[in-house]
Formats: sequence, C-alpha cells, structure tokens
Amino acid sequence: MAGQPHSHGAAPRGSDLSDPAQAVVPRQLPLAVRDFTGRADQLTALDALLSGNGPASGLDAVVISALDGAAGIGKTTLAVHWAHRVQHRFPDGTLYVNLRGYGPGEPSTPSEVLDGFLRALGTPPSRMPQDVEARAGLYRSLLAGRRILILLDNANRADQVRPLLPATAGCMAIVTSRDSLTGLVVTESATRITLDLLSSGEARELVTGIIGPDRAAKEPLAVAELIRLCARLPLALRIAASRLTIDERVKVADVIGELTEDGELLDALSSSGDERAAIRAVFDSSYQRLTTEQAKIFRRLGLHPGPDLSQHAAAALGGLELKDARRLLKALAATHLIEQVAAHRYRFHDLLRAYAAEQADLHDSFETRDLALEALLDWYVRTAHACDALVFPAHTRLPLHATAPSPPPPFDDQQGAMAWLMAEGFNCLAVLRFAANSGRYPHSVSLAHNCRFLILLGNLSDWLDVGGTGLRAARRSQDKLAETYFLVGRAEAFTMLRRWDEALAELDNALPLTRTLEDKSRLSAVFNGFGWLCSERGQYEQALDHLFEALRWVRKGERMEAVIEGNIGRAYGALRHFRQAFEHCERGLTLRRQVGDHLGEVGSMNAIAQLHQGLGDHDRTIELCRAAIAQARAIRAPLSIANPLDTMAASLREMGKPAEAIACWREAATLFDSYGNKHRADQARTQISAAD
Repeated sequence: MAGQPHSHGAAPRGSDLSDPAQAVVPRQLPLAVRDFTGRADQLTALDALLSGNGPASGLDAVVISALDGAAGIGKTTLAVHWAHRVQHRFPDGTLYVNLRGYGPGEPSTPSEVLDGFLRALGTPPSRMPQDVEARAGLYRSLLAGRRILILLDNANRADQVRPLLPATAGCMAIVTSRDSLTGLVVTESATRITLDLLSSGEARELVTGIIGPDRAAKEPLAVAELIRLCARLPLALRIAASRLTIDERVKVADVIGELTEDGELLDALSSSGDERAAIRAVFDSSYQRLTTEQAKIFRRLGLHPGPDLSQHAAAALGGLELKDARRLLKALAATHLIEQVAAHRYRFHDLLRAYAAEQADLHDSFETRDLALEALLDWYVRTAHACDALVFPAHTRLPLHATAPSPPPPFDDQQGAMAWLMAEGFNCLAVLRFAANSGRYPHSVSLAHNCRFLILLGNLSDWLDVGGTGLRAARRSQDKLAETYFLVGRAEAFTMLRRWDEALAELDNALPLTRTLEDKSRLSAVFNGFGWLCSERGQYEQALDHLFEALRWVRKGERMEAVIEGNIGRAYGALRHFRQAFEHCERGLTLRRQVGDHLGEVGSMNAIAQLHQGLGDHDRTIELCRAAIAQARAIRAPLSIANPLDTMAASLREMGKPAEAIACWREAATLFDSYGNKHRADQARTQISAAD
C-alpha cells in the first residue's frame, strides 16, 4: 500500500515499492523432503550454475534451468531440495508456484501467478496492474537489483513461464516440467537438466532411508523386488515404502504381495518401463489399505476443481464435522496421498488427483458424486455470501441460492472475510467456472454475484469476466433480476474503464428488462448508470435528467438513494451550481452514514471537498480529503484513496506547495494505473509535469 500523505501532504519513505529498505523478503518454498537421496549428477549441474564468491555474486546474467522428466520422476523433490540448500545465496527471497501444467483442472495463467508473486513482493491490491504485460513489467521492475530464486513448478509449455522469468542479473529461475521446454533453451538460453529413473543404488538408498537400514537389511531380496515393481520411479517408491512406516509388523514382502495380487500383467507392464502402470499399482495398494472413511474422503477430494483446498472445503465435500475432516486429512498426508502446503490447506500431486477422481468414478454413483459437489458449491456460495455481507454491508444482495445448510464460515469480522477471500480467490473462480460449465446456473449466479470483492481489489478485468459468467448463467436460468444486476455491474466496470459504448450497450439491454420486473426499484440502478456514464463523458445536463429519473424510482433509505444523491451533486458541481450541489452531496453523505456504507463515505467526502475547492476554500478541501483518505485506509480500501489524493493535490498546488502536490499526484497516478484507469493516471502525470 502506498504511504499515506503526512501532515504536509508528501508521501513518506516506503511508498515506492522499489525501495530496497522497504522490500518484502518472501520465503515460499514448500517443505523439503526429509529423506532425499541420490541425484548427485543433477545437484552438481545445478550447483555449477552458481559461480563466484558470496551470495549469488556469480549471477552476472539471468540464470534459467529447465528441469524436465516423466511424471513422478522427482523433479519437484529435487528442485525444492536444491532450492532449500542454496536459498541463503538469495537474500532477497524465494518465490514458488505450482503451475498445474498437468493433471485435472485448469493450468495457472501467467496473470494469476504474477498476481501472487507481486503480492508476495509487497505490492498492495491497489497497485496491481490489470493486464498481464503490465503485471510482468512491474514484476521485473521489482526483481531488478535483487537476488531472488524463483521456482516455477509443473509447467506445461514455455509460453506459460516466459512472463514469469526475471530480466536482470542476480536472479535465478528453475522451471520443472514433463515437457522438454525446448523453447526456453533456444530463446532464453535455459540450461536443460533431464531426470531419468533412479539408478538401482539410488532407489535402494531411498527405500532404506524411509524404512530404516535394519528392516532393509532383513529383506534385501524383497527390497530389490519392490524397486523393480515400482520401476525405480521415486514417487511410486516413496508411497510404497511409506506403507511400511505405518505398521512395524508389515514386511516388505507383504507390500509386494499386494502389488502383484492382480497377476502377471502388472509385472509385465512395470518391468517394461511403463511408469504410469507401476505408479497406478502403488496407488492401488495404498488406497486399498485406507479405512472406509479415509477412502471416502480421498475420493471426494479428487472432485474439487480448484488448485488446493482447505479443511473446511474438505468437510463440505465429505459431509463431515470439521474435526473429522482435519483428522482424515492428516491421515492421508501421513501416507503421502495428499500434501499439506500451509496451515489447514492441502493439495494433490497431479497424478494422485487424477487417481482420486478416477476412484470416485469407479466406486461412487453419479448421484453420490453430484451430492458431494452440490455440498461443496453450497459451502462456497454461503461462505462467499457471508464475506460479501461483511465487506459490503450496505449493498443490496441477490437472494442466496444454496440447496442445503452449510457449516458456519471460518471468520466473524471484515478482516477475517478479506483474509478468506485472498486465500480462496482462485478457488472461487475455479468453482464458478465449474458450476457454469456443469450447468449449475443458480449456483453460478450466486457465486458470481458474491465475487464483488474483485472490484475492491481493482481487478476490473476479472470482474468483467466473472460478471459475464454470471450474466450467461442468469439468462440460462431465466433469472431476470440477476440479469439486471450483472448488466448494471458490467456497465459500471466499463464506465470506469472509459469503454463508453460497451457500458451504454449493457444499460440499453438492462432498461427494458428491468421494466418487466415486479421490483421497479431496480430501475433506479439502471438510470443511475446512465446518469453516471453521461457525467463521466461530460454530458452533465443529460446526466441530471437520468439521475432525477433514478431518484423517482429508488426505494427510500437504501444505499442506492445515497449513490444517486451524490451523483446529482457532482453533476451540479460540474455545472457550478454550488448551492444545489452541496445540498445533494451532503444528503448523500448523511444517507451513506445512516446505512453503514463506509466505503461510499469516502467518495461523498471527496465530492464535497471538490465543491469547496471550486469555491476556493482549499483549507477545507484538504481537511476533507485527509478525512476521506483516513477512512479508506481504515476499511482497507486503497483504491478509494486515488480520488481524494488527486483533489488534495490540486489544492496544495493552489496554496503554493508544489512538492507536496506532486507527491500526492504520483501516488494517485500509481493507484489509477492499478485498476486500469489510464485516462486519470495520465491526467495526474500531466499535472505533475505542469507543477514541475
């Protein structure tokens, strides 16, 4: 977040994200495998990429390593192990992401990953650029002059990682993939390191490290056979050997018996080098030893469409109490069938996730799977709805669609709600896409409507996509009320982006539809949209016509009345009819406070400040702007700071304080850029040039 202007209006030190003294040092590596073994040649090759003396001082150019190999071969394990070993040579941080390039679900997009990396590097939501090129540019700017190790795990193609690569010396990127990533080798001079199956000695060392030297020494022939059956594939060996750590009475020969009980075909497939066949056998043997309730939740987890999941989502999928879900997740993690990645959060290896979904298809009826997914969607819908109610308490909400009660949300205040949204944002979007693609349109409508937090974060492009999904779902489910909400919401986003024709088209579609509704108050939102659009285009007389029509239809005492009053006041102010402008703006501010619209108060105070500015009362203007900025910071709405900063800067300049004005305009320009308002950002920079 940009620094708040101090008493003289200048931004304090630290408002510039490139200031090394204020730099965030992320350490995102997953836990290293405790019993890592082998891969001496590959470790040596990676070490050779770091040369010179001192922390990463030898990295006089960008260093990229493309680590490729088959599924389950141990690419991630090697990369994470080596990264932990050398991260002290990267004092400015380590970044990690699973790109989900292979397996069920959608691969991560460069834009999603850049969003996460920029946040990890200290970029507040208010400064997050909209498009991927701008995000990549800011990301590389933040990396410049720093020594950071970046681990890009499980990529599916070179284009997926190119925007994530550093551009200046001192940083290193390691990319793991099943693909050879020849494009990176050719165009980015990446060093390719290919992993093959473990040697027999390395495989024996791995098994011995897991089960202990005494047990390995007692059954040397059985250990050799286990290695053969697992085709020397590290993931298969790790899962099979871990079975022996659960029960001391189980022998290596017992595990072999379970692996071969289906007959000679499995032996033939495994010995011929079909790693997937071998690993399926290992998965089968581990799965078959699960208790009934462990197997059930394992299958349910494979249905989750997102990149990871919380224990609360697992409880919803399994129809479990939270304590039972927590216990079962820990049991699955202990057998390496799922990986714990953070407190109360888990994810699958991509092969295991596909296997879990396959087992659900084999062992659960369509109705059972459908009910589990319905419960998961209900949980996301209800929890997102609870977040929306806390973050936007004064806003009108669509009726909630959920077929069954869900557990209470894991938060009880606005701060907790925002934390949940930040942790579950990608999952919300993945679940929304799944709901829409599977024809669950009422769920899609509810979830899309409750993704309003994207506006607060300045993600207008994402909000347009979500609104489009919600709009299509509303039309398919013939929910006209929801359709009007999404049309007006998209018109608002288009207006903020100065895409006038598209905003007008959405409102033109909404108007006749809204007239058919029994709830005529929705007309107020449509006419307000027309009025605001006209004001933004400088058509203030037309704006007033629309806004007074909106006021005629509004339901008194609701937030929309305050919105309309404020917009009327702004239009009058632009026409320099100050008496009417003050009357409507102050009425709007009073209504905002009455309904608890704290975010709207910021805009109302800025509007009144602009009126005082128009009358030459710059002291009062600055006082109101400071109050608006403080309010925005208190409710964690940094994007709302841009307008009062811009207003305050103009008054500071008029009072003969150009340096303080420039500091405010610089911060405002950065904020306007962050949510795609290039026009306002350019205006602020023009003012900076004039003041200089």
